[in-house]
Amino acid sequence: MLLTLIRREIVGNVLSLRFLVTLILFFCLILVSVFVMTAEHAVRMQSYEASRSAHRDALSKIGAMAEASQRLDELLFTQGVYGDIRPPELAVFVDGLSGDLPTQVHTAVFNARRVDDSFYENPVTTLFTSPDIGYIINIVVSLLALLFVFDAICGEKERGTLKITLSNAVPRDLLILGKWLGGFVSLAAPFVVALLSGVAYVHLTGALVISDEILQRLLWMLLTSLLYVSLFFTLGLMISTLTHRASTSLIISLFVWICWILVIPNLAPVISRIVYPVPSPEKIAAESVAIEQETELRLQRVSQSTLSYGREGQKLADDIRQEGERRQAKLERYYQEEFRTQTEASMTMSRLSPAASYRYATTELSGTGVHLFAGFRKGYDRFRDDFGKYSEDLIERRQEGRLGDDWFQKDEVPAFEITRDRLNDVLDRISFDLLLLAVYNLLFFMGSYLFFLRYDVT
Repeated sequence: MLLTLIRREIVGNVLSLRFLVTLILFFCLILVSVFVMTAEHAVRMQSYEASRSAHRDALSKIGAMAEASQRLDELLFTQGVYGDIRPPELAVFVDGLSGDLPTQVHTAVFNARRVDDSFYENPVTTLFTSPDIGYIINIVVSLLALLFVFDAICGEKERGTLKITLSNAVPRDLLILGKWLGGFVSLAAPFVVALLSGVAYVHLTGALVISDEILQRLLWMLLTSLLYVSLFFTLGLMISTLTHRASTSLIISLFVWICWILVIPNLAPVISRIVYPVPSPEKIAAESVAIEQETELRLQRVSQSTLSYGREGQKLADDIRQEGERRQAKLERYYQEEFRTQTEASMTMSRLSPAASYRYATTELSGTGVHLFAGFRKGYDRFRDDFGKYSEDLIERRQEGRLGDDWFQKDEVPAFEITRDRLNDVLDRISFDLLLLAVYNLLFFMGSYLFFLRYDVT
């Protein structure tokens, strides 16, 4: 009997106008998204390769200079070293935060600077979110899932078919299970086909080479997407069992969708900034400058007094410097801890919406999530530290007369690199979000089941 109910539900959905519209929307939206994001990814890769080639040529010109000392000054003090950031491969599907990172970083002994990429970008693009597949599933597909099933029970009651079905001694538990299975298969089949078509297009155009790890990440993204879509499908089914008119079910479904998708995820960061305020970077920088000035003033007082002579004076000056460094380190730790507390609170509150859990999971799987920024900061700090040690060694060798003519080797110059997380680490990190999506599915299905057992079909 269950197979008969499932077959009946699938046939009814496939022959409806709703299925045709959903199928067309899935293919149009996903394929258009893939076309746009593939072209954008190609532009990013071209810019990356051109910038990387230009920086290699600049290092080659330094190596071609005649004098060793001139090469050293040019490398350490004038030009410095650039590091280029390769665009994440899976940003074609889920762009996440990859567009918010600079395309290159720079470090030098005295004039290290941040490269401002936004000055050369089209400002209109910052006003609108990139139409990646993750965004489309998060916003559009979730709404389509609700609209696909909002009248599954109450609609049949209005048409009188539900009473006829139950009059044939069909168990209610099998009927609700058949409606869920048949309806979700009808919705998921065109969705999966459209996604696979998009992946095939990206692979055939050469924008993405599908390795074993990328294939595993894509499969996990597909599983997460199906879990997210089924959540809203099951929610719509539950709302349909709570109402007796299709119009009422539609209004409630739209209200819940607006709150969950638009209100909660955007309100959570605002609340976290109010509850857990973090000093601005400008304020932290001003306090850091004040500590430096105070330390320098104390050192000047020591140097102007008789205490500056001998070991005691040197020890006192060293103590003052160390105290200033400790205060600077304490200030930086305070800022990082407060910032981390605010970020974690924002993520926790936003997880009241399944849209946030889905966004966190898919961006982490694509390598464009919140931890991309953490990896960027660690990579940039390591890049500056390595360059600092590299420059100190070269300056010391020049002062001691050990800097030969062949000291410059391009392969020995520190390079910038962002360490990418392994898939197992990513799965550990998103396991809570996946669990939340699964729990929402279970709760909504249990609600649908219990409410339908007591549903008045007359």
